Amino acid sequence: METPKLHGRVIIGILLIVLGALFVMRNYNILDFPYEYFTWEYFFILIGLLFFFLSRNKTAGVVLMAIGLFNLVPELWPLLLVLIGLYIIFGRKGHCRSLAERVEAGQSKNSNDYVESISIFGGGSKIVNSDNFKGGSIVSIFGGSEINLTNSKLAEGENNIEITAVFGGTTLIVPSDWNVELDVLPIFGGFGDKRMKDPNKKIQEGRKLLIKGIVLFGGGEIKTIF
Repeated sequence: METPKLHGRVIIGILLIVLGALFVMRNYNILDFPYEYFTWEYFFILIGLLFFFLSRNKTAGVVLMAIGLFNLVPELWPLLLVLIGLYIIFGRKGHCRSLAERVEAGQSKNSNDYVESISIFGGGSKIVNSDNFKGGSIVSIFGGSEINLTNSKLAEGENNIEITAVFGGTTLIVPSDWNVELDVLPIFGGFGDKRMKDPNKKIQEGRKLLIKGIVLFGGGEIKTIF
């Protein structure tokens, strides 16, 4: 049986409950604990570790750990460039390989059925035209992206887009009749649904787009264009 993955909000909630309980015990001298380690850097590292081992969003975990570590040891900040370089080389290959595996497995006859977007220290826009859109992943680190899905049609069932935005943002433009559900965890940021509802259009049934992931010191939105 596959081990269930913990939801990002559940992870943060459990962590906050534990931290709150520890501070209450300190105030009443119930527990002697090294509270000097409870700085925001250690907090980021801890959250990053939880995301890395308990969530499917490995990228968010690595980014959180890196931010905490580089602030604890500023001399290591040049390693950030090394990590970004490795991510561009190997992470991009990983995305392409994953897409190729989907095609070989018969899950998609067209690479446009999935969106793969990486924006690091820059930005860009992409128009996706697909009659069977199934999701993908969008990464924005110190950059931004705009993905236009206006001319696409959702595949049947649930389709997922994984969002990772760190000091950056993402804008998704979707048709007004899509059934879109947000499951994004914002930390010092936000991700909102700013679609304009068209009363003359009926929401598609049996087709759903689930947008999930993490937004850290960044933002994003979903909108429609009539």
